[in-house]
Amino acid sequence: MKCRIVATLFVACSLVSLQSVRADAPPAPAAAPAVRSQLAYTSYYVLDQKRALDFYVGQLGMVERQRITPSPGVTEIVLGFDKEPNAPGILLMHKADRTTPYTIGDGFSRTIIHVSDIKAMMQRLTQAGVTVVRQPTEVASLKLSYSMVRDPDGYLIEFIQTQQ
Repeated sequence: MKCRIVATLFVACSLVSLQSVRADAPPAPAAAPAVRSQLAYTSYYVLDQKRALDFYVGQLGMVERQRITPSPGVTEIVLGFDKEPNAPGILLMHKADRTTPYTIGDGFSRTIIHVSDIKAMMQRLTQAGVTVVRQPTEVASLKLSYSMVRDPDGYLIEFIQTQQ
């Protein structure tokens, strides 16, 4: 009986001391508001504006949204698949005094673009002389087909068509 009373007193004292610790503790921080994010642009340095635009606008069907000159001799060309300024796109950076091709680092993999008809896209690019890295390949487990090309500056572009 003595043991039960001592054990009960011990538990009661422990609870009281835990409550006092909690009362002295700083309040828990409020939950941070949810932040919505979305991809804005992928930016590439290009050696030749015309050649890059022939590829992205002429071959891929992108539209030029805007041109910006942040400093003398530097042009930023904002591209997308529509004129919607907040939709993701590609930003082509051009330095007028650059004469040598850019080196693509080994940390860059590729840009991936969804297309509705991968075979038609690849046929158009092949006819235009674009370097094809991989012809359309089906991945049944992912329910998609993909293919890859290199743009005029050597960047790898992957196209994906999802299956219905």
